Amino acid sequence: MMKIAICDDCPADRKKLKSLILESAKHPEEIGFDEFPDGKALLEQDQRYNIIFLDILIGGEKEGVRTAAYIRQRDENALLVFYTAYDYPASSIVEVRPFQYLIKDKGTEKLKAGIQKVMKEAERRKRVPDILAFDKEKQYVLKTEDILYIAIRDKGTDIYLTEEKASEIFGLEHAPKERKEFYLRSAMKLNEHYAKLEAYGFAYGKKSYIINIHHITAVTKDTVQLKDGTILNIARSRKKEFDSRCSRYWRG
Repeated sequence: MMKIAICDDCPADRKKLKSLILESAKHPEEIGFDEFPDGKALLEQDQRYNIIFLDILIGGEKEGVRTAAYIRQRDENALLVFYTAYDYPASSIVEVRPFQYLIKDKGTEKLKAGIQKVMKEAERRKRVPDILAFDKEKQYVLKTEDILYIAIRDKGTDIYLTEEKASEIFGLEHAPKERKEFYLRSAMKLNEHYAKLEAYGFAYGKKSYIINIHHITAVTKDTVQLKDGTILNIARSRKKEFDSRCSRYWRG
């Protein structure tokens, strides 16, 4: 099932967008819509959507951009799409990282082409594999965005988590303070993880760990820094391939 949210204060525009989405979808019978007249109503929903379409100008203000910022704070991987009548400068929306920017009056065929790209990306994200991990008490299902890097440990691996995922699992008040404790175990070997995750932005930094390129925030000559501040070395023998994979990933 594909869950789609449409946030727009114009019922006619919501109806038109729904129609275009259904015409563009390969399996329209598998799509469910939730409609919201404003950002407040959308944010009150405790629901994750495969795609969120947002009008920018709601009630005469740029409510769509503010709503997108709140969504991005709680879900940095949300697939956000602006669907608006106005062509705003990129500088006003770049921080919320929309996947597409659709202009309502650009013509049906152009809108359909843009929507088809959005639907294709949503389907790709649905296919991203789940990763099983465990601690002493429980087994967990992780998404790729939950993982900073995976390292060899004994006969299996340690899966190092983002702070957001670690807080969710351990509880904010119980979250470990030491970075090295933000991990779960896996019985899979590192090369098995890599075979599964190579197509989704993971690359070898050394023979002992693979890194989620999505969470890299800085790169030096022989290190990378991840979004939680962790610094990992990149082996000289792997640097060329690692840089190449990063470049391909960041180009989309």
